[in-house]
Amino acid sequence: MKYLLLLNSDAEEARSWHDRPPDEAQELREREIPRWNDLMGWLDGQGIEATGLELEDPWKARIVRIRDGRTVVTDGPFAETKEILGGYFLVDCKDLDQAIEIAQRVPVVDRGSVEIRPLVTH
Repeated sequence: MKYLLLLNSDAEEARSWHDRPPDEAQELREREIPRWNDLMGWLDGQGIEATGLELEDPWKARIVRIRDGRTVVTDGPFAETKEILGGYFLVDCKDLDQAIEIAQRVPVVDRGSVEIRPLVTH
C-alpha cells in the first residue's frame, strides 16, 4: 500500500530561519543531516521504497484558480496556519502500522507533525 507522508513544520519556527544569519542557518541544517541519513538508512534496511523532496517556503508558492472562465494566479497560501507543509515522502508499506512506524522516525515529528494519507487505488 502506498502512503503519502506530509511533513509539517511549525510555521513560526520556519519563519525564524529567515531571521538567522545564513551561516547559522546552514550550521543548523547540517546538524539535522545525520538524523535524515539515519531515516534513509533505516528505510533501506527495511526494504521500504521511499521517495521524497523538501518544498520551498510557502510564500514562494502560487495558487491557480479558474473563475468565470478566467485564470487567476495569486500568491499563496494565504490562510493563517500554525503548521506549514515542508516536504513529503511517498512510501510503499505493507500496512498502516508500518507507515506509522516510519512517521515516528521522521526528524520533524518531534517539533512538527507527519500526516499519513493513503493513496487511492482503483
